[in-house]
Amino acid sequence: MMKSKMGEIWMQGTELYVEEDKRQTVITAQDRENNEQDHTGFSFVQCKIRGTAQGAYLGRAGKSSPRVVFAFTDMSNVVHPEGWSHNLTPERAQTLFYGEYKCSGLGAASAARVPYSSQLTETVALRFLTLGFIDGSRWLLPPPNLK
Repeated sequence: MMKSKMGEIWMQGTELYVEEDKRQTVITAQDRENNEQDHTGFSFVQCKIRGTAQGAYLGRAGKSSPRVVFAFTDMSNVVHPEGWSHNLTPERAQTLFYGEYKCSGLGAASAARVPYSSQLTETVALRFLTLGFIDGSRWLLPPPNLK
């Protein structure tokens, strides 16, 4: 039986408007469980993060191995300085993949980011910057211009 591929998101040029939540405010919660066999994840390219929230996390670990990347994204001060959350499950810090690449704005300051997130190299980031990340050439045409 073939397992379907679900949970892959690639967004480009999207404005994410984040409102305050009475609980923990998060922008993403990706539920990948097995980082060896599950190739799903979220990639946000050339997006803008705005809103009324204060201290919003870019992502929280819904399950053991979430994979979320923000690249070339303009982040306002709604983003929490730590950036990411392991969802009160510290052991997930060993299996999750949270990355940022060439982001800008007040919310992109990396000095206070949690140690289990990464400022990606160009080589690593390239995997998340094309429609190949979601097998887009099979179903989505024409591909966007990343310039």
